[in-house]
Amino acid sequence: MSNYNGKIAITFGVFDLLHFGHFELFRRIRELVGESGKVYVMLQIDEMIAKYKPGCKSVYDFATRQKMIETLRTVDKAIPYDVVGVDAVNNVDFDLLVVGPEHTSERFLRLFKWCSENGKEVVTLPRTEGISTTKLKEIIKGF
Repeated sequence: MSNYNGKIAITFGVFDLLHFGHFELFRRIRELVGESGKVYVMLQIDEMIAKYKPGCKSVYDFATRQKMIETLRTVDKAIPYDVVGVDAVNNVDFDLLVVGPEHTSERFLRLFKWCSENGKEVVTLPRTEGISTTKLKEIIKGF
C-alpha cells in the first residue's frame, strides 16, 4: 500500500493524442493514491497550445480532450489551465504533483519550490519506454 493512499494528485499536460504512455501514467498515479484518492489532470487550454507550440496542430480541441480523459476510470477530473505555474494550481486542492523527468523548465522549477513551501509533495515517475506523442506523430506521418 502506498503512503499516498487517499491523497489528491495532479499532473500537467496537453494529452492530445492519448496513447499507452498516458494510460500508464494515469494508472500509476491512481496506484499511488489508491481508490480512495483522487487523480486530477491539469489539461492545457487550446489558446496556450497555439501560443507556446506554434505550428503544432492539435488533433482534438480542449472540450474533446477533457471528455476523453474524464472517461478514463483512472482519472477523476480534467481541469483547464493556461500556463504551468502557481497560478494554475492556486484554486486546486491537491497533495501531490506528479511529473516526468523531462519537467525541468523554469516554470516547473518555480512550481516545485512553491509546492515545497506549501506542504505539497512532488513525485517524479519515469516515462513509459518506447512511446511518446512525438514518436506517435512520426509513425502516423509514415502511413
